[in-house]
Amino acid sequence: MGYATKEDIDELYGTALLVRIADYNNDREPDPEVIAKGLESADEICDAYLSAQYTIPVTPTPGVVKNCAIDIAVYKIALGRTGRTDEMRVRYEDALKLLEKISTGKVGLGLPPATTTNPDGTTTTTNPNVRRSGGSFDCGRA
Repeated sequence: MGYATKEDIDELYGTALLVRIADYNNDREPDPEVIAKGLESADEICDAYLSAQYTIPVTPTPGVVKNCAIDIAVYKIALGRTGRTDEMRVRYEDALKLLEKISTGKVGLGLPPATTTNPDGTTTTTNPNVRRSGGSFDCGRA
């Protein structure tokens, strides 16, 4: 399962939008394969950015990633249609800007930490999605 679904797009933007941008065979129903390709493209773009800071796929999907995936998918689906709007383009560009900030660590995902019980009975709190570097952190203290 990806970061967003057809139902997520439908809930946020409504069925009329999906029909307008994804009804390639003109039967007044969004074409599932068109939507699937748009969602797959959105997942690939999100993963490309997220992989700089996080282990992908990021699970559970944070709301900010889901919203980016929705806006990217809508834009990608609408590329071949006359129903594409400037608002779709702006939302797509905004999603890419946000993903860029996430990829550079300027914006976090707010993921809850995971607690692991160690064999000695102590607990360790980590976020399994966050990439860890092998080096030490230098606080600048002498």
